[in-house]
Amino acid sequence: MATSRDRLGTLEAEGSSGRQGYSGVEVVLSSDPATPAPLCPHGPTLMFVKVNQGKEETRRFYACSACRDRKDCSFFQWEDEKLSGARLAAREAHNRSCQPPLSRSQCVERYSQFYMEDSFCHYNMFNHHFFDGKAALEVCKTFLQEDKGEGVIMVTDPPFGGLVEPLAVTFKKLIAMWKEGHSQDNSQKELPIFWIFPYFFESRICQFFPSFCMLDYQVDYDNHALYKHGKTGRKQSPVRIFTNIPPNKIILPIEEGYRFCPLCQRYVSLENQHCEHCNSCTSKDGRKWNHCFLCKKCVKPSWIHCSICNHCALPDHSCKGPKDGCFICGELDHKRSACPNISTSKKVNKAVRKQKQRKSNKMKMETTKGQSMNHTSATRKKKRRERTHQYLCS
Repeated sequence: MATSRDRLGTLEAEGSSGRQGYSGVEVVLSSDPATPAPLCPHGPTLMFVKVNQGKEETRRFYACSACRDRKDCSFFQWEDEKLSGARLAAREAHNRSCQPPLSRSQCVERYSQFYMEDSFCHYNMFNHHFFDGKAALEVCKTFLQEDKGEGVIMVTDPPFGGLVEPLAVTFKKLIAMWKEGHSQDNSQKELPIFWIFPYFFESRICQFFPSFCMLDYQVDYDNHALYKHGKTGRKQSPVRIFTNIPPNKIILPIEEGYRFCPLCQRYVSLENQHCEHCNSCTSKDGRKWNHCFLCKKCVKPSWIHCSICNHCALPDHSCKGPKDGCFICGELDHKRSACPNISTSKKVNKAVRKQKQRKSNKMKMETTKGQSMNHTSATRKKKRRERTHQYLCS
């Protein structure tokens, strides 16, 4: 629902940069339950903010958690926007009439041939929202905690346009729900997870789940025009499996082009050669990567070392392009959301916005005043002409 798989090129630019500077939009994860997010037909919305490096943070706003295209869900509300009772009532009516097309009864009809009715839920994974309320929540909780959670494995294949941050928050809530059925002795045990997602989101996923690793296995789609089995080079699927299961316990099929690396103690693709300098099989996209001694790491075969940027990049890259690091202070060791100066920046930006608003209001008042004076002057001239005309006629 969030995006088509054909937009992976754009997403790779966002994911490989290690931040969302290219799109200029970041999700703001609220930890205050006292201020619940407004609802759209897909459940609680998420708060976003547009950010640009070197510029002030703009106003925050709420938008749909599941749809990135406004054509799919047009919900929009400023964070500080006040709505009247009539507008809130109209919104509630709209949410009820525009529920996602798959109702509970349709879910039962569609999945009953494969699963029992108490084995699935109509669910939005971007905001942990159960469309059928507490009853569906209890179905999920019972399933996760059955037999103390033994034998449960979570397999998730979300839309690639979905943001990693809200997905990670949702998965942690499911993990916590699963752990509720465990005793204190097993509190350190992890729910086995297979998260299917493009390889260029590896750094973001590992930021939220440090125990995760990426398998070399390429996930193909029979109904996709580009990412079918047998493709090679840049045409092969960029989709991988992220998991907290140790990779040495997962056997990949040799007949599909995978081999066991005795040094890494895991299965890798045939083209993924072990680098003696990095001491690992470093390729992420299925091609053989080259080691750059200046960067002290392996890079894609199409990249070269740029003496101006002091790192490897595509030959036709722009040296003045967006840089990694924090949007607020410019440091490279953290992102904007983790900046220690973020509270100061918010105060400054708020003061700047107020000052701009006062200036805008002042200009509007002066314009209105000027229009009023011009209107008065024109009225006086008209009356003067009328009196002159009457005098001449007399």
